[in-house]
Formats: sequence, C-alpha cells, structure tokens
Amino acid sequence: MALSTVRLGAPVPVPRSLIIAGANTKTHIAEAGAVLGEMVGPREPMLLAKATSSLCGAHDDIILPLETKKLDYEVELGVIIGCKARRLSEKDVKDYVAGFTVTNDISARDIQLAEHEKNPFFRVHYIGKSFDTFCPAGPALVTVDEFTWGKPLKMSTKVNGEIRQNSDTSDLYFGIEALVAYASRSMTLFPGDMIATGSPAGVAYFMNPQRFLQPGDLVCCEIEGVGVIENRVRPEQIS
Repeated sequence: MALSTVRLGAPVPVPRSLIIAGANTKTHIAEAGAVLGEMVGPREPMLLAKATSSLCGAHDDIILPLETKKLDYEVELGVIIGCKARRLSEKDVKDYVAGFTVTNDISARDIQLAEHEKNPFFRVHYIGKSFDTFCPAGPALVTVDEFTWGKPLKMSTKVNGEIRQNSDTSDLYFGIEALVAYASRSMTLFPGDMIATGSPAGVAYFMNPQRFLQPGDLVCCEIEGVGVIENRVRPEQIS
C-alpha cells in the first residue's frame, strides 16, 4: 500500500496532556514587543495548554470555526515524553524523552486575546487554542536515537508557498531540557504527553497588515530532521 493512500494521524492520538510554551522564542518576543510595546523575556517558562481533542494528522484539514475570523499558525517542535516523570533535573530530561514531532499551534486570536473585552487582563488562551483540528502533528515520531541533541534545527512555515516563519531551534528562549524539567515540577508527565516548545516570529497576528488564514489556504510547517506537515484550511460546515 502506498503511503500516499494512508491517512497519517497524530503520532500520539490522545495524550494525557498537551502543553504549549508561550512566548518562548527571542524573535517572537521581539515582534510582539514591536507591536505591543517593550517586552522582556520571561523569568520562567510560560506553559499553556490545548485540549487533546485539538490534535489531528499531518495532512488533515484545519477547520476554520464559525466563531473566529482571526485564524493563526505557529510551527513548533513537539517533544513526546517516553516514560513517567516527576521533578526531573535538566540533565536527566534526555532519558525521559521518546522523541519529537512537528506541530502547528493553531489559534483563534480574537478568542484567545478576547478582543471584545475591554479588560486587558482578560484572556481565553485555552479555548482560543483548543478547537478541533487546532493542533496538526506529525508526520511521525522521530525517536531520540535518530535525533542530534543540541543541534539547531531549521523550522519554517509556508502559506500557499510563501515563507511566513523562518528560524531555527536556537531561537528558543527556554530549551527542551528547561521546559520538560519545569513542567515536571508541578505535574507528573506520562508516556505520550507532548510539550510544544514555542514558535518563531512571523505569525499573522503581528504582521502589518495582519494576514490570517483563509479558507483554501495550504499551510506547510517543516522542521529539519523531523519532517513536514501540510494542512488545508476549510470552513466549518454545520449540517
């Protein structure tokens, strides 16, 4: 059977936890600061979450919900936990990681940032990032033995062939070891849990003018040595 005839689902279809690192690249912090005013890097990782039901496969459609007009993309390296872990030290993290995958942290920015609210402290990160199909992942789980630990990996996003994001994993503010160790301080990590490590500059929200995803757009996220995922945007249809 040809691979092209097979649907590639998410490498881990239903992890117990799907964690994302917010504002965790130097370039993304810089582009946010250019629009929102001076910003400094966080003293500790900012960990957010997505519903595990947001996961979909490497070539599945991204569904544009009726509730948003500001659909955004973020290529991120996904770290898959290999065994139960609690209170890890950074030096031990490698022994608890199963491997890596490419993820696209899709967001409904108008919901995530609650622009209809006047209170600047009111945010709905979880719901704005948790609609069905808001976390394409794949195309495979690249195991640790196939991964060059510490090597900067090129990462990019293309929309309809146009490069929107173009950086590498040296851009991460907190690296893999720091993120996994920090998460394990407050929660037990289980096999299959995924931590998305952060996305570089080039997101639609901070472009001038903003260029959010539209129905029919083809979004391609690639990480060197890990793979490529490619997803078409389609509008939600209510029967």
